[in-house]
Amino acid sequence: MMMNKPDILEIIEREGIELKRRGRDHWMKHHGEKTASCKLSADKQTFYCFGCGAHGDVIDLIMALHNLSFKDACKYLGIIPGKPAPMDPAIQRQKKLQRDYETAIHNLWEKLCLRSRELYRIKLQVKKNPGALTEQGAAIFAGLMGELAVIENNLNILLQGEFEEKINLLEGYKNDCSREIKRAAA
Repeated sequence: MMMNKPDILEIIEREGIELKRRGRDHWMKHHGEKTASCKLSADKQTFYCFGCGAHGDVIDLIMALHNLSFKDACKYLGIIPGKPAPMDPAIQRQKKLQRDYETAIHNLWEKLCLRSRELYRIKLQVKKNPGALTEQGAAIFAGLMGELAVIENNLNILLQGEFEEKINLLEGYKNDCSREIKRAAA
């Protein structure tokens, strides 16, 4: 399977074939008929001709349109079989941003889970022997349980929150880390 094939809609437009949009799909005339009978799916990057039954991806479509072999269709599209086509720099940036975002979310998730486990251990210890807490210990314990509630809320945001909430959460922790580094350096 070849990756990074050209977009099927861009290729059809480049071919000068008129497309009609109906819902999520686009339609074109494949055999010179009066009505468009060939459906193109931008989401799946596939086509299906209801007239002749031809179907497939952009390479198959070019093969059908120009009566080309697979190798010639690939050459026509600028694809070297077995080698990925060069990726659009804008898409590369978008994929890198997505990877960085997912890595940041994962790292924050791990950090919050680790701290949550620590706080739950403390909570279980206090639950087993609540009389062992001094007044100062009870105040510290209350602060830790407040932190646990905040962590649980943040974990919930990472699981079910909107994109903007997650970004705000990441920014908040990034700022907290920056402050910690500055304090450690002073």
